[in-house]
This record gives sequence, structure tokens and C-alpha cells, in this order.
Amino acid sequence: MSSSSLTQMVESEEQGSSWIVTFADMMTLILVFFILLYTLSEFEEEAYRELVSSVQILDGDGNQVSVIDYARNSGRNPEPLKAVEDLLGLNPSEQVIELMEPVIVKELESMVESSDLAENVELAVNGDQINIQIDGRLLFESGSARLKDEARVVFANLGHMFREYADYRVAIRGHTDDRDIETDQFPSNWELSAVRATSVLRFFIQQGIDPERMTATGYADFLPLVDNTTPENRARNRRVEFVLEKEKES
Repeated sequence: MSSSSLTQMVESEEQGSSWIVTFADMMTLILVFFILLYTLSEFEEEAYRELVSSVQILDGDGNQVSVIDYARNSGRNPEPLKAVEDLLGLNPSEQVIELMEPVIVKELESMVESSDLAENVELAVNGDQINIQIDGRLLFESGSARLKDEARVVFANLGHMFREYADYRVAIRGHTDDRDIETDQFPSNWELSAVRATSVLRFFIQQGIDPERMTATGYADFLPLVDNTTPENRARNRRVEFVLEKEKES
């Protein structure tokens, strides 16, 4: 092989390897970027504020002042320090949190307001669960599992909502007051609360709701909302509770 051919081969290999330098520069920049992010994650506002305040400069009169004081004396109020999470957009605003609220919650709130049920229905969101408490005064007489007419109106409105949002499972929970019951039909409050929950479930099945989406459980008087000290409080505790949870995608 001639010396000229050997020289051309070496030059060709050097040219073909030139990308390594660019690649190494890029990887170095990425490494520096992630080190910066890690450093920012350990950011402490007070320590940073002290560090900035310790930087001294000379003002127009030759006096040593901190950078922050110099800015204030010049009529420029330094922008308040922001948390790193805010700078990086890791803290969602309250508006974003509100937008993340399930649409069904807004629909339920609208339904309650339009049907004058605000005093009889309590709606709460707890993580992925939506909890609906319906005052027992609309639902059952004491010691009875037969739905009142007012209850059928409320449940008919809820049934429409459950059909519209078919991707939610519905847990129906029956509750009683603390007065003991012992009849042929209901030997205890356990049976009474279970039959109440089942009566509601049967109503929704008649409304066309898929029974596989629903469960019915009785809790007797063991989870009261208020003390069973007055007829009004007992009526509140004779309630039906709905716990809605969106089905997980498999």
C-alpha cells in the first residue's frame, strides 16, 4: 500500500469520527442541565435570600450596600422570590385544580340546586370518590324500608345522572338511627339498613341502571352523621349514601 493511500485512509477515519466530539458536547450539556434541575430541587428560599443579600456593591456615593438594598434605593422593588416548583410549573394553579374536578360533580351540583334539595343533599369529593348523602327525612319513615314519594323523585333524577355517566360504579349504603328494632321483617337495624340499601338498588335497576355497576350494603346505626339526640337528628341518620367511583381502565 502506498503512503498516499495510507494517508487518505487515516484522514477518512478522522472525518468519520468527528461526530463523537459533537455528541460528547451534547451529552455534557444534558448532564449539566440535569445537575441544575437537581440543584434547584434542593432550593431553600431563606438560604437563597441570605446569599443574595450578602452580595455587596458600591452605590453612587461609594458606600457598600447589598444588591437588594441598592435596588430598593433606586426605586426598583425586587421581584419576590418564587418557589422553584412555581418557576418550573410544577405547582398547578387553583384554576387548574378546579378544571380537573370531574364533570359529573358540576352536573350533580346543578341538579341539587335546581331541585331545591340543597338542605337535604350533601355532596363531597374525596380523591377519586364522589360521596352523596341524602337526608333520611326524604327517604324513609322510622323503622320502614319503603321509599317515600319524595325519595322516588330524588332517585329518578340521580338515575338519569347514573345512566349518563355509565363509567362510574355506585356503592349504595343504607343507614338507620339508633333506636332498636325487633320485628319479624327486621330482627335488628342491620337487616333494616341492608333492606333499605337493597330497596334503593332495586329502584335503580327498574330505572335501567346496570346492576353489575352497583352494590348495596347496610351499616345499621354504626356510622351516624350526628348524635341521635333529637327526632331531627335521627331522621338525618336514617339516610342513604352513594359512593361513586370511576371504573379503572384495564
